[in-house]
Amino acid sequence: MNRIKNYKKIIIFVSILIAIFLIIFTTKKIIKSQKSKNNKAVATYTEAVEEPEKEDIIVSTENTNENIDENINPEDTSWDEEAEETKVDEKEEQKAKENSTNTYYIKINYTANVVTIYKKDNDGNYTIPVKALVCSTGVATPTSGVYKMSNKYRWHMLNGGVYGQYCTRITGHILFHSVPYATNSPDSLKYVAYDKLGTRASAGCIRLTVEDAMWVYNNCASGTYVEFYSSSNPGPLGKPSAKKISSNVSCRNWDPTDPDNRNPWHSYVEPKNTEEIEKVQQPKIEEKKENTEKQNEISNKPVEENKINTNTNSISNTNTDTSNTNTSTLNTNANQTTNNESTKEKTNTTSENNSKTNNKETSNQISNKTKDQEITKSIEKEKTINKNK
Repeated sequence: MNRIKNYKKIIIFVSILIAIFLIIFTTKKIIKSQKSKNNKAVATYTEAVEEPEKEDIIVSTENTNENIDENINPEDTSWDEEAEETKVDEKEEQKAKENSTNTYYIKINYTANVVTIYKKDNDGNYTIPVKALVCSTGVATPTSGVYKMSNKYRWHMLNGGVYGQYCTRITGHILFHSVPYATNSPDSLKYVAYDKLGTRASAGCIRLTVEDAMWVYNNCASGTYVEFYSSSNPGPLGKPSAKKISSNVSCRNWDPTDPDNRNPWHSYVEPKNTEEIEKVQQPKIEEKKENTEKQNEISNKPVEENKINTNTNSISNTNTDTSNTNTSTLNTNANQTTNNESTKEKTNTTSENNSKTNNKETSNQISNKTKDQEITKSIEKEKTINKNK
């Protein structure tokens, strides 16, 4: 009888334990599902930034097919509930910095929005900066700690129904990825978001150019450690800059760094700055003005010479005219004297006439000289005026 009582007690005790275990298990499951719902709600909050909003938290499972239906409904995709938190403890953090076998070690300065990648020195420490990447962080970006990268996705859907290229998971729902796209097509870039690279613009992920996201995707293996920190100093390689593309209507739907052969940026030629064109053209315009002025001076010189020649010709003509008149008068006087030699009265008259004509000749010569002097003076004045011009 005592044995039966003891068995009953054991059975009751075991059943109570089983019941307690079932209650604990069910409550844990309820709490876990509730947490996942809360995390989803928190992750989908609206950021205090301009569009695009809530585009960086992952909502789908791994997507290896690049030809996804572009009309897929984001609400039909599953929330990435199994995203693993990969923050390491202090012991592993020390190991990550000193004894890791990884090729690279990544530091993210979330304040300066710069990613700097390091490789090992001769002592095995990650002290040699290899590459600096401009990025966009967000309010959900970790501010400290070391994390271990895990999965990679060529294209991946992000929260809000947008897509990212070359995605690498850092921890949980935080990834490296390109600036978001409206679809899983490289010609649907959110160009407004691209112009914000270098500033806080994401929900928490680390946005990069396609070129930089592709570099991390191809060169940093799963298990690479990523450290978050804050500093006003961007890092040993400084902070790179990204092209502003919103104003270029013909190319702005593409990332300028995307190596895709269809990328219109590859054949795009930047127009020269109008100020630079004016600087180049201004000396040419001045040279043209100087050349035209010289040509005008050269063309004006023959005209002036013609004027001078005409003036000299007129002077010579007047002189010849006067000489001719003088010779004619002399001839007439000589004839008169020869004809009137017989009589004294006639000779007297002729002598008087000759004296008169001589006086007239001298006066004419004086007047001609003064005229010549005036003409030469006027010519000299014109020459000086032309030289001054």
